[in-house]
Amino acid sequence: MGKRKGSLKETLSYAMYRDNPQLYSVGYRDKDAIKRASLADFLTREEFSDIPITRIVEIRKEETLVWQKGQKEVKR
Repeated sequence: MGKRKGSLKETLSYAMYRDNPQLYSVGYRDKDAIKRASLADFLTREEFSDIPITRIVEIRKEETLVWQKGQKEVKR
């Protein structure tokens, strides 16, 4: 897939509405560690509702990194 500029919101929107969200996972900061959750769990489970979007550090489609905090381009 080609590279294009993208924001976190664009990447999440693409994953949720134009692709299969079951293939995606979210990496987020939790204290001094990076934890991972499926995109579906991250968006729907109550325990994640208090995590601000600023703590998301990466989005992966299966094992491929598609968005990373501070990265200028993403893969689709």
